[in-house]
Amino acid sequence: MKSPAQDQTAREEFRDLLNSSRRVVFLTGAGISTESGIPDFRSPGGLYSDPDNVNVFEISAFLADPSNFYRFWGRFLPVLEQARPNPAHRAIARLQDSRRVTVVTQNIDDLHQRAGSETVWCVHGTIASSRCLDCGARIETFELYPVIRKGEVPRHSCGGGFKPEVTFFGEALPEVDWINSQSAIREADLLCLVGTSLTVFPAAQLPAYRNPDCRLAIVNRGSTPLDGEADLVIRGSAGEVFREWGMGNSNQ
Repeated sequence: MKSPAQDQTAREEFRDLLNSSRRVVFLTGAGISTESGIPDFRSPGGLYSDPDNVNVFEISAFLADPSNFYRFWGRFLPVLEQARPNPAHRAIARLQDSRRVTVVTQNIDDLHQRAGSETVWCVHGTIASSRCLDCGARIETFELYPVIRKGEVPRHSCGGGFKPEVTFFGEALPEVDWINSQSAIREADLLCLVGTSLTVFPAAQLPAYRNPDCRLAIVNRGSTPLDGEADLVIRGSAGEVFREWGMGNSNQ
């Protein structure tokens, strides 16, 4: 266990790494969103701890009967609406003022975008938009909220049901986001893993695309498979690490 002095030194080293880098990629996972009140999937108390939710993001189950998903989403919608970007989201956005910053996120929420990050690749898709499964019409998901709030299946005027542009289990990752994520990591001189334990594939393979000169920093509560390769590892809350820098205190 690190002493407070060692912990503070590590955080100062992290700041130095960021200050000396000009092409930074943040690969973020569930840990950054849980600090905004959005539960993850697999931890005790996570979404999958409720047996009713176990298959809720399985594409085969959704296509067979989307009503179970929308009943879940109707209950979950207030959590999403109340979530706000935390200091880590806002600090990452602010860093783009003086360097090229790309966010690659495994999260399906829009907290990075709401915090002000301009380049965000969502490798697991996003809840921000939905498409009709019959005609392909695209709509901003918030327009469907009155129906979703009732736990009903939202439908397009053609009669087809809408599906959020989230990558369900059993679906391919969004090609544009995946390719651009790889490219950004190849070009980065610093890759920061924030709030991810690198246990979900294929997203966990993304750090392998970094070039030999790219440094690696990890901010996570638990261990990751890449801890031994990292230039710096900080155990702890992303929000607390970034809050210490005095960045981002607004409730966007």
